[in-house]
Amino acid sequence: MHRPQNRTAALLAAFGCALAYLPAGRALAAVCAALPLSAAGQSFALHCAAAPLAEELVFRGAVQGLLQPLGPRAAVCVQAALFAVQHGGAAGIAYALVLGVLLGTIRQRTGRVWPGWALHTLNNLLVFAAG
Repeated sequence: MHRPQNRTAALLAAFGCALAYLPAGRALAAVCAALPLSAAGQSFALHCAAAPLAEELVFRGAVQGLLQPLGPRAAVCVQAALFAVQHGGAAGIAYALVLGVLLGTIRQRTGRVWPGWALHTLNNLLVFAAG
């Protein structure tokens, strides 16, 4: 079992990383909005290209990695909760929580963020296409 101070440090580091994503996500949106594309093209660039990559690197890469002292299941669940609360209203949070658990489990089993990134991108493409 991990020592309590290791778990506390892991939680604090993971929360800090997730909080740092808030302004970084806004900056990413601003960069995509400045692209010489139509509004739909800018939205596509943000939601189907930039956001899935950034979110996988931050939440499944950094945050889930920092949470490993809590154990694999707790790391997946906490990162999923942090991922979910950044996705708007109740329906968005519920959907992102389920997606976060799925993507975190993929990360835990493969040891890589790339399979989850591919699934996350596909998910966002389908949501974008549905309107």
